[in-house]
Amino acid sequence: MPAQDKEREIKLIVPEDFDMPDLNGGATGVASVVEAEPLDLTASYFDTSDLRLMSSGITVRRRTGEAPEPVWTLKLPVDGDPTLRTEVTQASDGHEPPPEIASLLKAVLIDADLVPVAELKTRRRVWRLLDAEGGELAELVDDRVSILDGNEIKDSFREIEVEARNAEAAGLKRIARVIEKSGGKPEQRSKASRALDVIRNRTAPTAAPAVSPGDPAAAAVRDTLSRLLRAMVARAPHALLAEVEGVHRMRVGQRRLRSVLRAFGPLLDKDKVTPFVDELRWLGTVLGEVRDLDVFEINLRDSAGDDPTLTPLFSTVAARKEAARARLAEALASDRYLDLIRTGQKLLDDEALVVAQGPCTETLPPLTTSAADKLRKTAGALTPASPEADYHEVRKLAKRARYTAEAVSEYEKRKESRALLEFAGRMTAVQNVFGAHQDATLARDTIIAIASEHPTNGALNLQTGRLIERADKQASALRELALRKWNKLEKDKSTKWPRR
Repeated sequence: MPAQDKEREIKLIVPEDFDMPDLNGGATGVASVVEAEPLDLTASYFDTSDLRLMSSGITVRRRTGEAPEPVWTLKLPVDGDPTLRTEVTQASDGHEPPPEIASLLKAVLIDADLVPVAELKTRRRVWRLLDAEGGELAELVDDRVSILDGNEIKDSFREIEVEARNAEAAGLKRIARVIEKSGGKPEQRSKASRALDVIRNRTAPTAAPAVSPGDPAAAAVRDTLSRLLRAMVARAPHALLAEVEGVHRMRVGQRRLRSVLRAFGPLLDKDKVTPFVDELRWLGTVLGEVRDLDVFEINLRDSAGDDPTLTPLFSTVAARKEAARARLAEALASDRYLDLIRTGQKLLDDEALVVAQGPCTETLPPLTTSAADKLRKTAGALTPASPEADYHEVRKLAKRARYTAEAVSEYEKRKESRALLEFAGRMTAVQNVFGAHQDATLARDTIIAIASEHPTNGALNLQTGRLIERADKQASALRELALRKWNKLEKDKSTKWPRR
C-alpha cells in the first residue's frame, strides 16, 4: 500500500553564491543543526501533453537516489495553504506509475495518457534542525538543480526547502524568514513547473485570457463552466483517499457546478444540459453519503465524547462510512463517472451550447436577480411551523444565489462586481445558519435510525434518547435563529438585492 502523509514545506529560491545563514537561536527555536550525507537525485516528472495535472496543482514524480529503489510520489494541493500538500508515495522500479497511484489519477486524467514532461538532476545537501531536547523541528535541504532536455542541460537553479517535522506552521515560517532575510525569495512553485517554463520557452505559467464585461456572454459561460469542471475533477484524488476535507471540496465543486448550470439555464440549450445536470446529481448523492456521515460523526464526538455506552452507535457509523467510501471509490472508477466528465468536456466544445446573445453586462445580471427573487419568495413564506424540507429548500436557494452572484461578479465592472460579492457574502451567512439547522435535523434522524437497530440495549437507548432530545432542541433553536436572521436581512436597508 502507498504511504500517505501531509507535507508542510516552505521553498525559497536563492542565488548560486548564497551563503546559508546561522539558524541557531531563540527566534527560530533551533538549538543545533546536524548535517546528513549529501544525495544525488534524478527525478522524472509526468503529466499529460496539455499539462492537465500541473494546471490543477498536482505533480507526479519518479525519483532515484534517495532509496534502494525508485520512489513514485503524487503531490496534491491543499486549498488555501500553498505550503501544505497531501503526499502519496510508493516504491516501484517500473517506468509507469504503480497501480496504487495510477488509480488515484484516473479520475483526473479521464482519457489522457501520462508522459514524461521534465527531467531534473539534483545535488542535495541535507540538515536536521533540532530543538534543545534533540527533537527534529524540520529538515532543511539545499538543492542545486539542473534542468535536462534530453542530454542537454538547459538551465539550473538553486532552491532551499524547509520541511516541517515537529515544527508548527508558525515555527517553520520563522526558520524560513531567516533565510529570506539573507537573500532567499519565497517561491512555492514546484521544480517541475520551473523546469517546464525553461523547456517550453515560457516566461510564466500559461493562463487563459480574461473575459471582459463587454465580451459576449457565451465566453463567460464557457469560462465559468470550464473552471468549475476542472476544480471538481481535481478534487477526485483527495476524495479517493477518503480525506474528510477532500470529499467536502469535491462535493462543493459538484454542487457549485450544478447550481451555476441551473442558474445559467436561460442562456443554455436545455436539451443538451439536462442529462449532464442529472448525472451531476448522481455524483452528488454518492459524495453526499460520505460527507453527511463525516459531519455527523464529527458533531457526535463533539457532543458525546467517548462514552463507552455509545460504542454500538459509533461502530454503526464507522461501518456505514466504510460502505459509503467504497461506493464512492467504485463510482469514481466507473465508466459512468468518466462519461460524466467526457460529457462536460463535450458541452464546453459545443458551439451551440449557449443560445443567448449579447455582452456579459447585459445578459448575466438578470441571472442573479432571478436567483435572488426565487430565494426571497421561498424564504418569505417560511413560518415557525413550516416543514423542515422548506428550510432545507431555502438553504439550497441561498447557495444558488451565492454561487450565481460569485460567478457573474467575474464578468462585471468593478463597482457592480463588489456589490455582487457583498451580496454573495450575505448569502453565505444565510446558507450557514440554514445549513446548521439541516445538520441538526440530520443528526437527530440518523441517531433515531441507528438506535432502532438496537432495541434491547437499554443503556444505549437511554443515551441516544438524550442525544435525540438535544439534537431536536438544537434544530428548533436554529429554526428560530434562521427565521430571525432572514427577517433581519430583509429589513436591513443596507442589503443590496441584485437588480436589472
